[in-house]
Amino acid sequence: MSKIFDALRKAEKNRRGQKGAPKKISRKRKNRSGDGREVIIGGLDRDFSRSLYTLRNSIDTEIRDKGSRVVMITSSVEGEGKTTIAGFLARVIAANEMESVLLVDCAIKSSRIGELFGLDAGKGIVDYLLGEAEIGDIINTADPGVLDIVISGEVRQQSVIQPLFNSDRMQFFIRDVSEKYDYVIFDTSAVLDAPETSILSPQMDGVVMVVRAGKTKREVIKRAMMMLNKQGGNLIGSVLNRKRYYIPEFIYKRV
Repeated sequence: MSKIFDALRKAEKNRRGQKGAPKKISRKRKNRSGDGREVIIGGLDRDFSRSLYTLRNSIDTEIRDKGSRVVMITSSVEGEGKTTIAGFLARVIAANEMESVLLVDCAIKSSRIGELFGLDAGKGIVDYLLGEAEIGDIINTADPGVLDIVISGEVRQQSVIQPLFNSDRMQFFIRDVSEKYDYVIFDTSAVLDAPETSILSPQMDGVVMVVRAGKTKREVIKRAMMMLNKQGGNLIGSVLNRKRYYIPEFIYKRV
């Protein structure tokens, strides 16, 4: 267990005053290799943590009528930080031990979730969709009872991947995990770089677009949003990532 996650969990307990018993789920899970690597890379400052809680609350508000929350985290193009947002968001939600989370790596072209959480290569969502594994075979435990992870799996040709995202097997997977977890977070490839992302979007309760401040052009974002809307994706919001302060940060916090 990483020090980052322990700190998040302790802070959340203190914030809630330790009210109520933590929710536990009893599903059988496959343990991670336990090689001692950090579960997720980098630090987590107070402002970033607060922003992630705000994002979680915004997601709850937008899809509050759902029994579970199946959310896609994506971007227009690669390099905007969507995987970092997806990974830390899953960690923050799981840190209070009250809600179960499944993080699924569908960013087939540039999968990094397994690396971020210190998971060895193995079977993942692609292997399941091809009928080469079952759901129980691809679930990895990051923290028992609250956070599970599905990696992307073996790399395949793009022509093989695209039809899988609109298959009956994918629809069954989403229905099955949405009944078992409070949150299911999909990290996907960028919309304009991978047609399968927009194909997957209508199967989500909501889509969150990550935009890197000062980098991504407005026209590029609009084109990605149009592709999602054309497929019937429910775009519920966006995250402006790496926004820079234009006045000193210590002054900004006092404004």
